[in-house]
Amino acid sequence: MLFICLQSYSQSEYYFTWYSSDSNHLPQNSVKSILQDKYGFLWLATENGIVRYDGKNFKIYNSENTNNINSNRMMLFSGSIENDSIIIFNEKEEAFLIHKRGIKRVHGIYYPQKSLKNISDKSYLLYHSQLYTRPGKPFALTSDERTFVLRNDSIMVLNNSFKCTEKFEYTYKDSSQFFVNAGKLYLLGPNNDYTLCTSENKKFTKFDIKLSQQAKVYSNIPAKQTFIFSEKKLYYLKSYNGKFTSKLVFDNFDCEENNIVSVYYDDKNEVLFLGSTNKGLLIAKKKDFKHNSTDYHHNSGTDDVYYALTKYSSNSILTSTGEIFNKNGETNVIQHIGYHTDKYNIIIDDDGNIWTKNGSKLYKFTKKSKFIEHYEWRFRNSISTIEKGSDHTIYISIFNDKDKKGGFLYSINTDSLKPNAKLEFKLSFASSCLKAISKNIYWSGSWAGLYQIDVKSKTSKKISDLSNAHVRSIYVHNANEAWISTYNKGFFLYKNNKITSFPLDRNKYLLSVHCIVEDKEGFMWLTTNKGLFAAKKQDLFNYADHKINNIYYHTYNKDAGFINNEFNGGCSPCGVYLENQTLFLPSMDGIVYYNPSEIKKRQPYNDIYLDEVYVDNKSCTLIQNLEFNRNFERLKFYLTSPFYGNTYNQNIETRLEGPVFQDWVAMTEDNVSFSTLPPGEYIFKARKLLGFGSKYIYKDFHFCVAPAFWQTEWFCIVLIVLTILAIYFIYRLRIRYIKKKNIQLEKQVVLKTQQLQNTIVTLRKTKDDLSKQVTNHKNLIKTITHDIKSPLRFIAITGRFLYKNIEKPEAIVKEDIKAIYSSSSQLYHFVDNFLEYAKETDLNNNESQPYSLYSLIQEKSDFFENIASAAKTTLINNIDKNIVITVNRHLLSIILHNIIDNAIKNTINGTISFKAVINNKTVAIRIKDTGRGIEPGKLKYYQDLLEGSLPSKRQKGIGLHMIIELLAVMGGTMNINSKKDSGTVIILSFRQNH
Repeated sequence: MLFICLQSYSQSEYYFTWYSSDSNHLPQNSVKSILQDKYGFLWLATENGIVRYDGKNFKIYNSENTNNINSNRMMLFSGSIENDSIIIFNEKEEAFLIHKRGIKRVHGIYYPQKSLKNISDKSYLLYHSQLYTRPGKPFALTSDERTFVLRNDSIMVLNNSFKCTEKFEYTYKDSSQFFVNAGKLYLLGPNNDYTLCTSENKKFTKFDIKLSQQAKVYSNIPAKQTFIFSEKKLYYLKSYNGKFTSKLVFDNFDCEENNIVSVYYDDKNEVLFLGSTNKGLLIAKKKDFKHNSTDYHHNSGTDDVYYALTKYSSNSILTSTGEIFNKNGETNVIQHIGYHTDKYNIIIDDDGNIWTKNGSKLYKFTKKSKFIEHYEWRFRNSISTIEKGSDHTIYISIFNDKDKKGGFLYSINTDSLKPNAKLEFKLSFASSCLKAISKNIYWSGSWAGLYQIDVKSKTSKKISDLSNAHVRSIYVHNANEAWISTYNKGFFLYKNNKITSFPLDRNKYLLSVHCIVEDKEGFMWLTTNKGLFAAKKQDLFNYADHKINNIYYHTYNKDAGFINNEFNGGCSPCGVYLENQTLFLPSMDGIVYYNPSEIKKRQPYNDIYLDEVYVDNKSCTLIQNLEFNRNFERLKFYLTSPFYGNTYNQNIETRLEGPVFQDWVAMTEDNVSFSTLPPGEYIFKARKLLGFGSKYIYKDFHFCVAPAFWQTEWFCIVLIVLTILAIYFIYRLRIRYIKKKNIQLEKQVVLKTQQLQNTIVTLRKTKDDLSKQVTNHKNLIKTITHDIKSPLRFIAITGRFLYKNIEKPEAIVKEDIKAIYSSSSQLYHFVDNFLEYAKETDLNNNESQPYSLYSLIQEKSDFFENIASAAKTTLINNIDKNIVITVNRHLLSIILHNIIDNAIKNTINGTISFKAVINNKTVAIRIKDTGRGIEPGKLKYYQDLLEGSLPSKRQKGIGLHMIIELLAVMGGTMNINSKKDSGTVIILSFRQNH
């Protein structure tokens, strides 16, 4: 069969939780009465004290922690919620007032029935939520300052002064059920109806619901609420113009079996609170989200794990595995599709044909064959994504070959029965998703950013502000607005050529967003691995325009109706908003669907309250401006804000201002603590986002830490005065001492001046003598080096003559003579350099006539050619022959000689090359060898020496030191770069004026 009907799985429509003494939430399991005060806190009356609940924490008030409570067995709440005066009695008739979120013992308040005649002390029922008459037991009900006294044969009406204003006969059966509303008394009828109790004839009115004969009334008189329980359904009654309408607030739950005796319904947040005599407190909320799955098994993956979805009809969607879900929870399946899909893409084209992919294959299931027949295309590599374009075109993106980047974009015209796939162009990236902007322009996500593709011009452009993100999906609202969800980078808005990155939630669940869907109410729904998030679109726009600094995200988890908090992404389409009514989303366990307009958004709109302050585990009385002793060890502020929605949606942040500053920090517990604060005035601030609109509510709490006496202002003033006086007297004493010392100093100055004049005469004579000695020493060095030069040169010439003219000598003799020649040449050149150095250091002119740098380098290369050949080293002159410089030729020759000599010594079987560049009147000469390099220690020594530092230990040799002195004379610089066993590069730089 083509379509196979499948079983869909149902679940409870309500999420509820029991809180009891067994779970350490309540002091005792009998919850007799429930009431909510004007601040939003819930109060519970038990037989072991009173409990306050704020949606997260239970706070117990009993004889263990509250003064003047002599019995913890509490009765029922009464009083006025609007006036912030809720009254409760215990079994000893002690009255307690609940006021300003706290509780205290009050006097002068008594049971109201004690002021009523003909009403016994025992006539007030233990649980007034169940209002039944009893034989011979009259009782009273109060509503809007009117009290109704019910006896077996009459009803008496009293005002707030307990004076009878009306009395009339009224007979009713035993166990009849009464309830009050807006100052009126009603009786539940036997035939799905009710009547107003008056002196006139009884007239019964039908309810808008069908009740059983065993229907039961629950009344919460202080909260002015009435409920009816019938056939496991609990209804909340509201009165409009004297007529009651009902609202189902709980289904498939047996109140009698669970011994429910007290009921309260938070109508604004749609939260139901039920109190049991033996099971504690039950909190129930309706699940807004629905879940569906099938028992269909497919080959493409784990059952009930869904990915791509698409619209199938006006009231149903089709999954990539062929399953059909409608908004009524019904399911079918197109069986053949599940065998030809990898679950990540599905398309229904304009002709109703279904397209899927699996690996490198593309499939088309034809509508004419009722999706039995299909066509197949095979591509060279795996398909990354498919997308429906305009003009009956399907676009297919495939990966490039293995170990190659990029991909390919193909297209198929769906007008043909089985057309060929046409290669549009090669992509520089692998596409992860495609979304149309216009006829020819598409957004494309990738594993490394966002691109815009023009299929007409066959070009793509990368969006630079989103270059390193793995794009999961793209929602396109219009040509100027696109919403991008990424993996591990959050989500972004592209609007008017600008990218906006949005802030994350508290636990950073929004780092990986699978899908973004917009509903008709202006909310953006974002799926993640940790639940579903909703954000108001205008809030996101305001953040992008820098109008607000943070965003309120409303979170839903599986308590709202999911089976699993993990939604799925990396598919297309990743969600379907069917007919702007029902939104379908894939998850790791079934399909989640809902109507966004019907979802209850419980927002944390209540105020922030400072509940308690503890100093070293001792509670402090709360006053306007708290003051603490400076010697405390730990100061704790307990904050509370009643909220009965998902606790993750309430984020309170705190800040401390004063001598110690602490910026906004999110509260992770119910208190904020500080230790050893310095003295001063402080402001403890708290804030939270109230909900959509992303507006903060702020609360300031002022306190001070008292200073020690030496930290007070008066002590500082006294200390300053004493210090000034001490400085004044010390100043006077110092002046007297200085005057005395000045007289002595004047005498010594006269004496020292005479001695100094004698010393100056001696120093002048010494200077003249030293100058003469220096001149003599320089002349002596020049004379010695000049005299040594001539015989050394003769030795070199003689060695060369012998080397060239001995015919066929023994090889060893010839090599020895060659060594004599080489050594004597080097010695001659050394002495020549020494002489040139001694001469040139006396010169002030560092320039010479223009000459060819190439010729100078070649001259040095020719000189060292034989020595280099012996080391199997090649000298390479790469100097441009057109380079002419005016740097002092003699000094540069000395520098090059020493550098080349060192390079040959350290290079075996390698090369030494020369290169030069002239730029902006600066000549740079590079000498590079491939030798063994310079050891790191020596290299650092030379570099420090070049930078002007004086190393503590001088290295051996005079060559480099002489080069550095010559460079200083010539105004040049040298840079050395060397790596052991990889060679050395030396760069000489000189400034030219011509």
